[in-house]
Amino acid sequence: MLVRPAAVGQKRPFENTSLRSWPRSKMTKYTQYQEGELRAAAAAIANGYQDAAALRELLICTTSKTTCASVEEYLKPHLGEAALVNSLVVIALEGDDSGDAPWAAANLLAEAPAGALRPHEAALAELSTHPWSYLSVPARTALAKIRQ
Repeated sequence: MLVRPAAVGQKRPFENTSLRSWPRSKMTKYTQYQEGELRAAAAAIANGYQDAAALRELLICTTSKTTCASVEEYLKPHLGEAALVNSLVVIALEGDDSGDAPWAAANLLAEAPAGALRPHEAALAELSTHPWSYLSVPARTALAKIRQ
């Protein structure tokens, strides 16, 4: 946004403002939103990745700064488990028309150990040719682990 110089004595929009000068209601709404995200992540973690709806919620939570760390802390120790990797592959193969869950799944697959990925080499090869880089690049990373 271009800001034109202010005439002498006029303030520019947002000049000398800080978060402290924002109305309290704006701060509260933002905090309430973050708290809602954290509650949703905690509920999904409580349900576990074995629940399909909870896994999708967990994947969505990895895309938020507010919830990413706690969800990754929960999921990463399970990345070697066949059930989780299988579910991630299925979700990633849904493609770019299915929201954020497929690319979040692809990113987690890129971090999974080679042994857990090996049974899914053909699916990862298919995914690696996807035109959407959010899916193909993590798939290539996962394939490179397998083929080392």
